[in-house]
Order: sequence, then structure tokens, then C-alpha cells
Amino acid sequence: MTESAFVRFLQWSSLYEKERPFQIFTELLPESQDRRTTNLVWDERRIRVTDFRAHTDKFQLDTHGFTARHLPGFRELPDRDAITREYLPAVQEMLKSELEDVGTVFVFDWRIRSSRPEATEERINFSDQTQPLLPSNYAHIDAGPISIVQRIENSFPATATNILRQRIRAINVWKPLCNPVEEWPLAVCDGTTVKPDDLVETDSVRQGSVSTNYYVKYAPEQMWYYLKHQSPEEVLIFKHFDSEPGIPAPYALHASIRQDVPADAKPRQSIEVRTLVFSETFVPEEGV
Repeated sequence: MTESAFVRFLQWSSLYEKERPFQIFTELLPESQDRRTTNLVWDERRIRVTDFRAHTDKFQLDTHGFTARHLPGFRELPDRDAITREYLPAVQEMLKSELEDVGTVFVFDWRIRSSRPEATEERINFSDQTQPLLPSNYAHIDAGPISIVQRIENSFPATATNILRQRIRAINVWKPLCNPVEEWPLAVCDGTTVKPDDLVETDSVRQGSVSTNYYVKYAPEQMWYYLKHQSPEEVLIFKHFDSEPGIPAPYALHASIRQDVPADAKPRQSIEVRTLVFSETFVPEEGV
């Protein structure tokens, strides 16, 4: 089944030829003369998105950049303790058992999102993982290679050199909480339909750090997929980076898509887990 939806893409500007694209998610210094928090301009497009539930075996991480699996869901909204004690280990075990070439799964971040949070703040507290973020309607890849290398060097300072010699993948695991998705579903784009020139590296500035991600220019050949009314027992697994050369799909775009929905649609509650997957087995360093 194929339906229409709306996604925001990056609109290319000649400005980016002399100034890096950027977003700032922290307070500007009082003495800063440039008061901009971003130089990004968006281009909303209608896309076609296909429900791939009947063909999940066809779509795999290496061939398309994404796949789907089953993982037991929560009956009610989980607290931080339930997530760290039960869910994160379940994600690690699922990735080890379902994917190939997996030695170690390192969870470095997780977030809760809600399409209708009870309260919103002008400034997002990224250190509070339980503070719900809104769905992101921007076609993007969460992390660029520079940020992945920095993450490894910061997390494994004593063994980073050896780790960087093996296959490294940055993989997200995404699922709804409590009820099937009725609004703002997450869609993924087949990585083999995305040209490297479609990607625009962007600086993301937060308190005390600068990381890189990719926003994406629209191209008509990009092919988008989702799980219509995705249930809490279904997880989307998609890739941001793969160091293995020659892989057909080293990444997949993703975005929460805007569709026409009934007025009584339930709000979307979801959890995403961000991992680094290494091909070799090792014990994380103390304190990690």
C-alpha cells in the first residue's frame, strides 16, 4: 500500500558554499553580534510512502539501510528505571541475535518522543532523556562520520585506536510505546536511492559540544517506506553509518511524516535507542 505524506527537506542555498550549515540549541553569548540560531531553510515536499510490512524479509540493513523485527512492547509508559534495566538490554540482545557481524553493542543514547507532550520548553534539555521531544519532520541522518569517531574516542579513550580498525555501524532502534501509531509515523528511505550529493553535512551546536549530522535535499528517486499503524511489538532498525566498504546501503534517511489523520487519532509516544555496533567482542571500559 502506497500513500502520500509530507516531509521537510533542506533547501540548497549558495550561502552553504561559504558558510557551513548550522543549528544552535543553546543560549547565544550576550556579546555575540550574529544572533542567528540557524542558517537552514526548509523545502516541504509531498512524497509517496509504502507500507513494507508484507515484505520485511526483503528489506535488510546492508541492502536497503533498514529492516524491521519484533520486540515485546510496554503495556504503559515506562520510567527511566524500566528502560535502563529491561529495555536497553533487550535491544542489545535483539541486535546481537538478529543481525550479522555483531560482537559488541554499545548503547550511547536513548530518547522518548511524543506528538503531544504535556509541557514544552523553549530550550530542550538534551541531558534529560525522559523529557519528550516532538517528532522530527526533517529528512536526516543523525550522525556524520566525524561525530561517530569522536563518540568512540570519548567513550573508549584507552582502546579507541583498536576499535576504529574493526567494522563500525551506527544503528537506531525505534518503536512506539503503548499503542499503535496513528499520527506522525516514522518513515525510512532506502539508502540505495540516496546519492551522496543529496546529503548536506550540518553542525549541531549544543552546550559544550559540536556534532555533525546530515540533512537531505529532495530528489524524486528517493524511495520511502514505513510500517502503517506500527505496533509497540514492532521495531524499525535503521543505519546512520557503516565503515564496511562496498555495502550497497551504508545508511538510511528517516523522518516523521505528516499525513491526514482522524481528529480522534491517539498521540504518538515512542522510544528510540542509539547504538554503536562493533564487529568484535570486547568489554567496555570502566565507567562507560
